[in-house]
Parts: sequence; C-alpha cells; structure tokens
Amino acid sequence: MPAPLVTQTQLLDQLAGKLGGSRADAKRTLTAVEDVVLDNLREARRIKIGNTVQLEVRLKAATSARKGRNPATGEEITIAARPASVDVRARPLKGAKEAVPTIEKAKKVIGG
Repeated sequence: MPAPLVTQTQLLDQLAGKLGGSRADAKRTLTAVEDVVLDNLREARRIKIGNTVQLEVRLKAATSARKGRNPATGEEITIAARPASVDVRARPLKGAKEAVPTIEKAKKVIGG
C-alpha cells in the first residue's frame, strides 16, 4: 500500500499556516517557486531546493538494438534501440534524509 498523498489543497493549507497568511498567499508563493525551478531546469541548470532536494537535468545515451531472451518462453527476441533522451534526476539532501521516519513508524503509515 503506498503512503498517503498530501494533496495540493493540504499542501497549500500547511504552507499558509507556516507563513501565517492566506491560502491565496501560499498559492502565489508555491507558484513562484515552481516557476523558478522550472525556468532553471529549462536552462539545464542544477537547482537545490532548500536542504531538501536537488534537481538536475541529465542526458541518457542512446542504446542500439540488441538481442535478448523472453524469460517466459526462452525465445530469442530483438530489443529495440532507444534514442538519446533528457530527463530530470531528483537527489534527496540532508534535510530529507534526516526527516525519514523510523522503520516502525513507516510500517504503521505505509503498512507491511
């Protein structure tokens, strides 16, 4: 079972509480942060968001077609080539790592 998702509305309420303002103020702040982050990603710049996460654009190399095997049947197959692509990598920083709950607490929330 996946962890409960904090919705946009809940996030805005929490942010408004931390800022001591309205939900509209929180929405403007969050939108401004999103705009700055996306502008930097568009320029292929690495961006650190507080002490929580670092985002960076990375290039994935093209792969050539290769032979493989269907694990269910053992039949030989050709795995298609993939063109080079660009994606975003998110790396947790110290703040996020320290905020991770204990195993016991995570099991209570997520299950397992």
